[in-house]
Amino acid sequence: MAPAGTMFRMKATLAAGAALPDLLPRLDRWLRGQRPNYAQGLRPGASPDQLRALHGALGQEVPPDLQTLLAWHDGQTADFVGCFENNWQLMGTEQIAAALTDLTAGGAWRQSWIPFLDDDAGDYVFLDTSAAPAPVREFWLGKQPVTVAASIVEWLERFVTAVERGQYVEDPERGAFVRRTHS
Repeated sequence: MAPAGTMFRMKATLAAGAALPDLLPRLDRWLRGQRPNYAQGLRPGASPDQLRALHGALGQEVPPDLQTLLAWHDGQTADFVGCFENNWQLMGTEQIAAALTDLTAGGAWRQSWIPFLDDDAGDYVFLDTSAAPAPVREFWLGKQPVTVAASIVEWLERFVTAVERGQYVEDPERGAFVRRTHS
């Protein structure tokens, strides 16, 4: 019999459709080959108990594609300095729950917004679950949220394709992972 986490990952993968099960292994291979230090800084996938706790903190279902992403890696380790994409750090279930508590208390954050990336400066990339499919939006302090992709699958597909094409470079001093600029 498969371990409980494996069964959950299979269910989350099936619920998410065909795209994420193809994208996440591609990203894993790329990270292990091109950013091994970052790959080592990722936490193991979220367990079913961790996802149930997040569900309780959200007061709503965790979207299937976000479940799949979190089951892939439950964020990055707290002591690791490095960013998933640009200056954004991959959040885990506990970080998402804690951020929601702080953000909803401030009044500018909506309950239907679920952050999954943060810049450690009060800005977030989040899923807007008030729409279906949930679009990916960026929240910058003092600004209106901006839609950056129609779904987490679209966002991740663009990112994975860009990294595989060598369109990102890591800044070893700051830990950012940014798109190359062409002169």
